[in-house]
Amino acid sequence: MTASLRVRLTVGYTLVFGLLLTLTGFLSYRVLAVQLDADATGRLDELTSGLHGYLKIEADKVALAFDRDDPEQAAFVHDAARFCQVFDAQSGRLVFQSDAIRPLGLHFTAPEVRTLREEGRPRDFSTPFGRIRLSNSPIAPPGGGVYLLQTGVSLDPIERTLARFRDLLLLGVPAGLLAAALAGWWMARIGLAPLNRLAAAARAIDARDLGQRLPVRGADDELDEVSAEFNAALGRLERAVGEMRQFSTALAHELRTPLTALRGEIEMALLGAGEDEAGSRRLSSQLEEVDKLKQLIDRLLTLARAETGDIPLAVGPVDLVPLCASLVDQLDLVAGVRDVTLERAAEGRVVVLGDAQWLERLLLNLVDNALKFTPAGGRVHVRVRREGGEAVLEVADTGIGIAADVIPRVFERFFRAAPAREADPKGTGLGLSLVKWIVDSHHGRIGVRSEPGRGTTFTVSLPAADAEAGHTTPSPPDRSLAR
Repeated sequence: MTASLRVRLTVGYTLVFGLLLTLTGFLSYRVLAVQLDADATGRLDELTSGLHGYLKIEADKVALAFDRDDPEQAAFVHDAARFCQVFDAQSGRLVFQSDAIRPLGLHFTAPEVRTLREEGRPRDFSTPFGRIRLSNSPIAPPGGGVYLLQTGVSLDPIERTLARFRDLLLLGVPAGLLAAALAGWWMARIGLAPLNRLAAAARAIDARDLGQRLPVRGADDELDEVSAEFNAALGRLERAVGEMRQFSTALAHELRTPLTALRGEIEMALLGAGEDEAGSRRLSSQLEEVDKLKQLIDRLLTLARAETGDIPLAVGPVDLVPLCASLVDQLDLVAGVRDVTLERAAEGRVVVLGDAQWLERLLLNLVDNALKFTPAGGRVHVRVRREGGEAVLEVADTGIGIAADVIPRVFERFFRAAPAREADPKGTGLGLSLVKWIVDSHHGRIGVRSEPGRGTTFTVSLPAADAEAGHTTPSPPDRSLAR
C-alpha cells in the first residue's frame, strides 16, 4: 500500500534531518577529538620546554632548581615534573623517575631509549592506570653526557570528555530524530492543509451540481493554479453534461409523441386482426415492445429530471414500518405467482424525514429486483429497524447473487450483468440508478453484500427522525419505475 503524501514528507524530512544530525555529530566529535589532542600536545610541549630551565643534571644526579617561594613557579614545576623521568641516552639507564610515573611501569631498553631520543616526538602509551602521552626531549647538560627527558600528561581527561560527548550523541541523535519526525509531521500537516481543503471541496462536487467551484485563495501560488485549471475543466464538463442532458431530455420528449401514435395504430390493427391468431400475436408482441420502449423513455426522463434537480421532494415524516407492510402485502401476490416466499420484519416505529412516494419507489425497486432474481422456492426478506440515529432498510434474497467484481457497477445506468440479463431479459438497468438517486437525495447511503448462487442483501441507511413525529401514508405503489 502506498503511503500518504504527509507520511512520505515526514519520513523524507526526518531522514534528511537525521542524516545531517548524524553527520554534524560525527564531524563535531572528530573536531573535538582533534582539538583536545592538539591541546594536550601543546600543553605537553609547554611543560617540557619549561621544565628544561629548572632541571639540573650532574653526575647522573637530577635536581629541580626553582624558587619555592614563588607560588606560580612552584605550581608550574609541580605540574611539569608530575610525570617525569630521565634516562641515560647511551646506556638506557633510568636516572630519575617521579613518584606519579613510577607505578605506570614505563621502562625502556637502551635501544628503545636511543630510538625515542632520535625521534624526538611525543608518544602515547597505555598503562594499567590509563593512557599517557610522553614527550621525548634530549638533554645535554654542561657537565657532559646525553640524556632523554620524558615529560607526560594524562589522556584520561580527554577520553572522559569524548566519552561524555559520545553519550550525548547517543541520546541526542534519537531525540533529535523524534523531534524532527514530530516537527515534520506538523509541518506537512500545515503545508498540506490547503491541499486537503481543495480535495474536500473537489469531493463535494458531483454530477448533480457541476456548478460548484474550488476556492481560489488569491495567493498566486501552485495551489491557486491547480484550482483555476480544475475550475476551468469543471466549466467545460458542466457545459458538456448540460448539453448532453438537454439532448437526452429533448430526444425523449420527441420520441414520446410518435410512440403514442404508433401504439394507437398497433391497437387499431390488433382490433381489426379478427381471428388471425398469428397476426394478433405479432401485433401484441409489437405492442409490448412499444410499451417497453415508452417505459424506458419515461425512466430516462425521470432520471434526467432528478439529476438536474427538477424533481422537488415533498419532505415530511415518514414511518417506514407501515410503508414496508403495505408494499409487502401488495407484492405478496406477485411473489406467490413466482413461488417465492416474501417475508417482512418491521415493528414499532421507524421514522425518517423524506418523500413518502420516492421512499416507496426505492423499496419497490429493491423488492421487485429481489423477486425477479430469486428462483422458485426461494425467499425474500424485508426488514426495517432503527440502529442508533439511523433507520435501516434491508432487502435480502436467496437469488442468483452478484459477482464481487460486478458489485461496484450495479448502480450504473444501463449496467446489467450477464446473469441478470438471462434472468430478466426485459430489464433496462435503470432501477438501481434511481434507487441510488433516491438514497442520495435523502442523505443516506446504500450497501450491497452478495455471494453468487446464494443471494444478495441491499442495506439502505437513512437519518432517523423523531419517533413521535407523525407519518405520511404512501400511495399505492407504481411498478412502472421498478427495474
